[in-house]
Amino acid sequence: MSANRITARVAAAAVAAIVATTAAPHPVAGMPTGRTGAVQVSVVSDSLRVTNVVPTWGAQIPKVVYDGRWFYAATLDGDGTQYPWSARVWKSPDSRTWTEVVALPGHVYQPVGLLVDGAGRLHLQVACFTGAACYPGVAPAPGADLAGVYAVRLTFADRLADGSVDPGRFTDHTARSATPAGAGPERYYQGLAMSRDGRYLYTAYAVDNWDLHVNVFDTRTGTDVHTTRVGSPPPGRAWLYPRVQPGVAPGEVYLSFSQYVLGTPNSAYLDGATLWHSTDFGRTFGSRTYLTENPMPDGDGNWVDAADITVDAAGEVHAVFYRRDRGVGTLYYQRGLAGTPVAVGPLDNHSQLLVRPDGTRMVFTSSGASLVVAHSHDGVRWTISRHPVEGVASVLWPNLLQARSGSRTPPGYHAPGRPATGMLMAGQSAGQSAFQPLLYVRFR
Repeated sequence: MSANRITARVAAAAVAAIVATTAAPHPVAGMPTGRTGAVQVSVVSDSLRVTNVVPTWGAQIPKVVYDGRWFYAATLDGDGTQYPWSARVWKSPDSRTWTEVVALPGHVYQPVGLLVDGAGRLHLQVACFTGAACYPGVAPAPGADLAGVYAVRLTFADRLADGSVDPGRFTDHTARSATPAGAGPERYYQGLAMSRDGRYLYTAYAVDNWDLHVNVFDTRTGTDVHTTRVGSPPPGRAWLYPRVQPGVAPGEVYLSFSQYVLGTPNSAYLDGATLWHSTDFGRTFGSRTYLTENPMPDGDGNWVDAADITVDAAGEVHAVFYRRDRGVGTLYYQRGLAGTPVAVGPLDNHSQLLVRPDGTRMVFTSSGASLVVAHSHDGVRWTISRHPVEGVASVLWPNLLQARSGSRTPPGYHAPGRPATGMLMAGQSAGQSAFQPLLYVRFR
C-alpha cells in the first residue's frame, strides 16, 4: 500500500469525525412543533466519553436489531478524542433495560454493524485497523499498526441461559485475505443489509483505490457467494457511505452512495448521489440514476448526500437524499428509480426512511433536543413534527431498528394499537462535550 493511499485513507477517516461534529443537526426555522405521536426513551449507556464523532455515526450501518427475543445495540466509543475508536455492544430483553455484552477495546475504524438472519443468528461486522485485535479473541489481519483496514465478521448462534447470544462463542468469517483484482482487504465505509428471506448478507464497500465492491455472504453455508468490483469512481473522486437494501425478488438489490471530491479539507465536498439497481445479487447494476448532483461543490454551502433508501413490501424502492445550496439544506424524497423528487423539508442529511406496511412513508431525524418526524401517505404532501426528548440538551442521528427479515418494518406492527418504531440515538447533556447518554427511542 502506497504512502499517499495511507494518507488519503486516514485523512478520510479523520474527515468523517470532523463532519460528525460540525454538521450536527441545528434548529430548523419554521418547522412545525405539533405532535403526531409520542416518544418513550430508555438509556442504553451514560458512560460514553467520545467527543470527536457522534456514537451513532454511519447511517448506512445498522446498529440496533431484534432477533425475536432480544434487542442488540452497538456504537462507537472512546475516551475523549481517542482515535482509532473502541466500541461496545449491549442487549435488552424489552428495549428498556440494557446490559453491556462485550467491549471492542480499540483499533475500530467504522461503527459496528449488527444484523439477524432468518434462523435468528446474530451477525457482527466491523471494519478495523491492522496492528492489534479489534474484537476479543479474534486474531487481526496481518500488517503494521494502522497500515490497513480489514473486516471482522462474526456469526453468533450459541445462546446463554437467558436466551441471548453468547458473545464469546462465534464462527469467525473475518476477511483477512486479498479481494479479487489484487485489491487489499480494506473495507471502507461499509453499507450492510440482510436479504428479505434472511439468507444473504450484503456488504457494499470501497477498497484502497476507491473501487466499489459488493460482497454477498450466505448465512446458511457460512461462505461468500461472491465479491465483485461493481465500479470505479471518476479520477479525483471516491464513492463513500454506500447504502444497500434488498428488493423483494430473489437476487434483487439496490445501492446508493455519495461521490466525494478527494483532496478537499472535509467531507462536505460531496458532489453527487446515485441510486443503482441489480437483479443478480449485486454482480452487476444495469439500472442507474442520479438522485442529485452538484456541479459546484464547496465547503461553504453547496453539497449533496445520499441520505437513505428502503424497499417496501411491494418491491418499490424509496429514497431520501440531501442537497445544500448556498447554505440552505433540503431533504428530498423520491419513489422508484425514475421518480420525481419531492422536497420533504429542511431536514438533516442523517435522516432515515421507513415505509410502513400500510404505505405510510416516515422520515426520522433530529434537531436540537427533539426527534423530528416527517410522514406522508402519498410521498407528495409531508407533515413534519418535533418531539422533545427530555433530559438532554441535544439528541442526534437516529439509526432505525432492523427486524429479522432485513426490512425496517417494526416488530409488533400488527399488535393492537399504534405500533412503535425503535431507533438508537446519541444524546448530549448540557455543558458536556462528550456525546452521552446513548438512547433507545421508541416513537409511537
